[in-house]
Amino acid sequence: MQHLFDLSNKVALVTGAGAGLGKGIAQGYAQMGAAVALVDINLEAVQGVVKDINGSGGQASAWQCDVTQPDQVQAVVSQTLKTFGRIDILVANVGIGDRSPAEAMALEQWNRVIEVNLQGAWLFNHEVGKHMIERGQGGRIINMASIAGLVGVETGNANYAASKGGLIALTRCLAVEWAKYKILVNAIAPSHVRTALIEKLIAEKPETQTYFLNNIPLKRLGEVADVVGPAIFLASEASAFVTGHVLVVDGGHTAK
Repeated sequence: MQHLFDLSNKVALVTGAGAGLGKGIAQGYAQMGAAVALVDINLEAVQGVVKDINGSGGQASAWQCDVTQPDQVQAVVSQTLKTFGRIDILVANVGIGDRSPAEAMALEQWNRVIEVNLQGAWLFNHEVGKHMIERGQGGRIINMASIAGLVGVETGNANYAASKGGLIALTRCLAVEWAKYKILVNAIAPSHVRTALIEKLIAEKPETQTYFLNNIPLKRLGEVADVVGPAIFLASEASAFVTGHVLVVDGGHTAK
């Protein structure tokens, strides 16, 4: 059964790959045999990940990109195609948060989160999707959503939740529209995962961890590795009949 998860001879583009989930997924894909284009606004961070992958016998390249800028997205996709010849897998992972009680949230906060999380994902879905359609060999698109797009949250995340809910709707729409091109479009919706951003939030407000754990039946935060496996599944032949799906990775959070 191992061949079902083999990504040899595949090319993956992962955004937000300089740290956290994006970094873990890029490393996981490389370990499964894929060549990986790593994209991040922090070029130094993503170059470090590329160095690690190439030093371990993998194949990776780094690109800097502000995902809200269409010309930069187009340039990164073009550079990836020139380097690797094609893109078989896209992981649109970039995401930011800017918490505030809804009644106090500034329009600038709202717009910035929507622009990065939803528009940024759309720009990459659109540009890579066009390539996959033109190539005619199908492909896999995985959007990084969140349980905040599925259930209400009480942490001042109205903008974040709206962006992730929109991303889930976009995922389902593209899955239906692009099925005729054999492009499978899915989303992963994690609960709270132990990344640098979450660690910083907990350090600033220790009570936040208690709030998180009270909502997770498994009584622990997710780890990056908990999301890497599902990302490999959705990129591989093991999920050949899965599209338009939101794979929830939440320790039972949304089952309550």
